Amino acid sequence: MRKSLFFCTALTGVMGALIAVPAVAGTAATEADSAATQGDATAAATAAAPGAGDIVVTAQRRAQLATDVPISLTAYDAAAIGKQNIKGLDDYFTKAPNVSFISTGARDRKQISIRGITNQLSDDAIPRTSTFGFYIDDFNVSTGTVNPAVVDLQRIEVLRGPQGTYFGRNAIGGAINITTNQANTHQIEGEASVAYSSFNTIDTQGVLNLPIVNDKVALRVVGRYQHSDGNIKNINPIGGGNDSDYYYGKAMLRITPTDELTIDITGTYTKERVGMREGVPSGVLGPTALAVVFPGVTNPKADPDGVGFFPENDNKVNFNRPQRIGTQFWYVTGRLKYENDAISITSITGYIKSKQFLQGDIDGSSKDYYYETKPIDRDSFSTEMRVQSPDDGRAFAWTIGAMYARDTGDIRQFTYTGKDNPFGLPADLVITSTQNSGKSESWAVFAQGQYDVTPKLSLTVGGRYTRETVTVSQMNTSSGTVNGVVNDSAKFDDFSPRFTLAYKLADRTNVYATASRGFKAGGVQINPKLTDTSFAPETLWNYEVGFKTQTPDRKLAFNTSIFYMKWKNLQTEFAVAQVNNGVISFFSGIENAASARSIGVEADATYFPLPGVQVGGSVGYLDSKFDKYNNAYINGQVVDLSGRQMPNAPKWTLNAFAEYDFTAAEGIEAYVRGEWFYRDMIYSDKSALLYNIWPYRVPSFNQFNLRIGVTRGNLQLQAYAENLFKSRYFTNAYEKAFAGGLYVQPSTRNFGMRATMRF
Repeated sequence: MRKSLFFCTALTGVMGALIAVPAVAGTAATEADSAATQGDATAAATAAAPGAGDIVVTAQRRAQLATDVPISLTAYDAAAIGKQNIKGLDDYFTKAPNVSFISTGARDRKQISIRGITNQLSDDAIPRTSTFGFYIDDFNVSTGTVNPAVVDLQRIEVLRGPQGTYFGRNAIGGAINITTNQANTHQIEGEASVAYSSFNTIDTQGVLNLPIVNDKVALRVVGRYQHSDGNIKNINPIGGGNDSDYYYGKAMLRITPTDELTIDITGTYTKERVGMREGVPSGVLGPTALAVVFPGVTNPKADPDGVGFFPENDNKVNFNRPQRIGTQFWYVTGRLKYENDAISITSITGYIKSKQFLQGDIDGSSKDYYYETKPIDRDSFSTEMRVQSPDDGRAFAWTIGAMYARDTGDIRQFTYTGKDNPFGLPADLVITSTQNSGKSESWAVFAQGQYDVTPKLSLTVGGRYTRETVTVSQMNTSSGTVNGVVNDSAKFDDFSPRFTLAYKLADRTNVYATASRGFKAGGVQINPKLTDTSFAPETLWNYEVGFKTQTPDRKLAFNTSIFYMKWKNLQTEFAVAQVNNGVISFFSGIENAASARSIGVEADATYFPLPGVQVGGSVGYLDSKFDKYNNAYINGQVVDLSGRQMPNAPKWTLNAFAEYDFTAAEGIEAYVRGEWFYRDMIYSDKSALLYNIWPYRVPSFNQFNLRIGVTRGNLQLQAYAENLFKSRYFTNAYEKAFAGGLYVQPSTRNFGMRATMRF
C-alpha cells in the first residue's frame, strides 16, 4: 500500500513538473520526418501511418505492409517499444500469441518456445543447434545471445512457423527479426534517457548521431548502463544476492559514396554480471539432489535452511559460497547494399565472440556440499549475399542467395566437493568434469519467387538447401577417472521448400495458405545409452491458413491463422546424475522422439472506437503433443510419453490492452495504457511429465500493467507499474541448487519512471 501511494504521489509530481516545463524551442521532427532523414522508407512509412498504422516489416527481406506478408507475425515499432517499456525478450514474448519462455536464473538463460517448438539452452561448446533464427540487422546473433539489448530500435518482428528460406540456420520454429536505427548522414540528432525503478534499479541510455561528411558519412553511437540491487538477498554472512550490472555499447558508421551504394559497419559490445542465478527454493527435491545430497536417505526432506520455501519465501536464499553468472560478447558486422532500378544486392559479413561463465555454490544451502566453475567460450563467423529484384511492384519478385557460417567453442566445466559433502571426500576435490571443443560449419543456397498470377492471386515458391558438418571432441571424468571420450563428426544435408498461395480480397485484406518444411540439424554428443554418438536431424511440415485485414478508415486491424505442424525425430534433452560406489557421474544429451504434432489458432486485433482510444489484444490456442515417444529417457528411467503435452507449450496465451491518448494541456500530449497477460499451465521440461506435480507442473498466471506518459516538445516522461496487483507466479522450475529443492524464479512488482530528452 505504501509503495502504491508513493507511486501515485510521485506520478502526480512528475506530471505537474512536466506541465511547468517550457516547450523546447524548435521541437523535434515527427517520427516520420526523422525516419525519412535517415533514408529509410520503411521507418518513415511505419511512423507516418495514421490510425491503426501501416505496419511495415522485412520478414521476407524486403519492405512490405504486414497485411501483405503471408506469415503469422507480431511486430513492434519504435513507438510501441517505448510506450510499452519493452526491455527484453520477456516483454515482447508475453505480448504475442502462442509464444512462451522459461527462465533459468539469468537474462540470457532463457528457453523460448513458438508454437510448442522450444530451443535448448546453450550449455555446450557450440550451442545445440538453434531452433530459431535470431537476427539483428540481418546478422545472426544466436551464438552470443537470445536476449539482446533493446536500445535505439526501429522494429521487432516475431515470426511464427518455419522461416528456413530467409532465416535458415535451423529456423524451424520461427525467427526474431530486429531492425535498429542506422546512422543518419543528414543531421545531428540523439537522445538521453534515465529511469529509476524498484530494487534500486537505475537504467541510463544515450544515442548520438553525427554526420561527418554531409550526405556521405555519419557515425551513430549508442550506450546503456543498468544497475540493480535485485529482489533476492543472501542471508548468509557472505552476503550478496541477484544484484546485477549491464553494459551495452554500439558504434555504427554509414558511408554512402553514391545514391545507389550504402555501406554500414557496426561494432557492438555487451557485458552482464549477476550475483547469482535468480531463484528461491521450492522445497520439492529433484533427482540430482536425491543422488548427490541425500544418498541412501529414506524419505528425505528439503532443508528450509533459515529461509523457507516459495511462495512463503520469495526473496531469500542461504548460500555459504558466493555465486557469479554472466555473459560477455562482442560482434562486428559489415553490410553493403547496392540498389538501382534493375537489381538489389545485399551482403552481410560478421564475426561474434562470446564468453559465458557460471561459478560458485551449486548446492543451494549454508552447508558446504559442492561448487563449480563453468566458462564457455564461443566464436562465430558468417557471411551472406542476396540478389533480388527491386521493390517496384512488378508481377514477378525474386530473391536468390547463399551463405556460409562457422561456429567454434570450448568449455571447461569442473564440479568440486565442499567440506560437508555427504560422501566424506576431501574438500576441493574435482568429482566431475567436462572438457569439450566443438566446431560447426554450414553453407546454404536459397531462392524465393513470387508471381502474381492475376492482380489478386499470387503464388510464392521458395526453398533452401543446407549442408552442415558438426565435429566434437569431449572428455568426461568422475572422481578423477575418465568415463567418456568422443572424437566424432556428423554431416547433415537438407532441402526445405515453401509454397504459398495468397489472394487479395480487397486493399489490405488478404487470405493465404502455406505449406513449409523446417529443418534442425543433428549433432554429436556423449550418450551413455547409445553406441552411436550422433543424434538425428529434426524435421517438420507446417500447414497454415491465414487471414489479414485493415479497414479503409484504419480503425480496425485484424489477423488470424490456423496451423497444423507434424514433427519427425523431434530432439529432446535428457540429463541424469548417478552414484556408484561413491563415484558421481553426470550425463546429458539429446535424443530423438519418433513423432509429435501441434495444432493451433492465433489471432490479434487493434480497434480505434473513438478518437484517441484504442483497444486490442491477441489470443493463442495450442494443442501440442508427442504422438509416439515410448522410449523417453528421464533420470535413468525409460518411460512412454506418447500422447502427453509437450514441455513449454501452454494451451492458452492471451493478452489485452486499452490506451487513451489525449491532450493534457496546450503543447502537452499524454497517454494512459492498461495491459493484461495470461499464460496457461506448462510442464517446465521433459522430467516434469514424469513427476507431474508442482512445481514441475508450472501453474497458469496473470499479470496487469499500468503505464502513463506525457510529452512536451522534446521531453517525454513515463511512469509505470508492472505486475500491478503483485501476482505471485514463476515461469518454470529448474534444478541447479539442490538441497532446498527445485528452484523457481519468483515474479516481482515493479514501479518505475523514465525521462527521455530528444534533440
